[in-house]
Amino acid sequence: MSFSSRRNFLRSGAALGAGIAATGFTPRRIFAQNSSFKRIAFRQLGSTGEKVSEIGFGAMNTRDDELLEAAIDMGINYVDTAWVYMKGVNEEMVGRVIKGKRDKLFLTTKAISKNPDELMGQMEMSLKRLQTDHVDLMLFHVTNSREQILNNDVMKVFENARKKGMCRFVGVSTHENQAEVLDAAVESKFWEAVLVGYNYFSPPEVGKAIENARNAGLGIIGMKNLLNPASWPWKELDDIRTDKQKEDGKVTAAQALIKWVLEDRHVDTTIPGITSFEQLRDDVAVMGMPMSFGKRRSLIRYGEALRGNYCCGVAGCTGCQEQCPKGVCVNNLNRCLSYANSYGSIELARENYAQLPRTSKIDICDDCDECVVRCINGLDLNETIRRARELFA
Repeated sequence: MSFSSRRNFLRSGAALGAGIAATGFTPRRIFAQNSSFKRIAFRQLGSTGEKVSEIGFGAMNTRDDELLEAAIDMGINYVDTAWVYMKGVNEEMVGRVIKGKRDKLFLTTKAISKNPDELMGQMEMSLKRLQTDHVDLMLFHVTNSREQILNNDVMKVFENARKKGMCRFVGVSTHENQAEVLDAAVESKFWEAVLVGYNYFSPPEVGKAIENARNAGLGIIGMKNLLNPASWPWKELDDIRTDKQKEDGKVTAAQALIKWVLEDRHVDTTIPGITSFEQLRDDVAVMGMPMSFGKRRSLIRYGEALRGNYCCGVAGCTGCQEQCPKGVCVNNLNRCLSYANSYGSIELARENYAQLPRTSKIDICDDCDECVVRCINGLDLNETIRRARELFA
């Protein structure tokens, strides 16, 4: 099925959840009562008292106003963007769409600078682009250490923004060392939410840190739920559905991966990147979908088939850290490459690469004929270096 416009998509809405029964309720979970799409499920975001849709709208790579409009019309109320996305164009797109709808949404954006003196300026620019006087959640973006989370100067800036009414809640995002960041956020007694990389490959310590943080009252937003291969070139793996299931529109690999995350009752919402009406249809259907034994078994097969083709760094793996004699974090390079390999956006890959610390830039590897770092999951890191030089040097 192909949805070429918002009008056609909404007209086809009745087919979104056909044959899917709602199961797996948690005490925090409710379904929308007054929607033509009666499958929008909500959970409470930590101790904020706010109800957010289990599927949020990850706008990072979205340029289509109509797509975001359709998601909001369906009942998705969590919208995620950032100061850095598309060099500000993404926030501008979100700002256009939400005019007149701001009170229906839980809006999140992110400031990224590690220089506290620059953070307030980024926040002010975000509000201008978004055409609003406040966001609901302001995140300190791309953190990876306890020291960053407990930085008093940073916390003072975010507290000042909260007091000025620029944001209602404050939190952090993390793509690396997630367990350490989550534990530090709890320790701070300041941050109220964490946007964390979490998926099928996440190690147990990340799941445990998420549980501890949620039990401490922090809101948990799951990102990087899908397994985007880092190796290049790559071909899409076989669909986990049988031919009969494809005809019936049963669960896809992407749906199963998102559902795996939502099965964790300590996760409040997820923000899959949505760039098409087909993805929006499939993602919304996840909220009313049971996770059967058969689907779990299919997901396991799919995940195992990806081993050696997927960098688990964003899921919490630290197996390659501190191996490089020059201190390069190869997993950060792989995260940037995944935007080109899987999202199909070289521009987005380069934008993320530009935000990496100097120690992870590819020119540091110029003197090396062969990468001495070894991936514990079998990923070819020499191919990572070659591809990174091709795109970023």
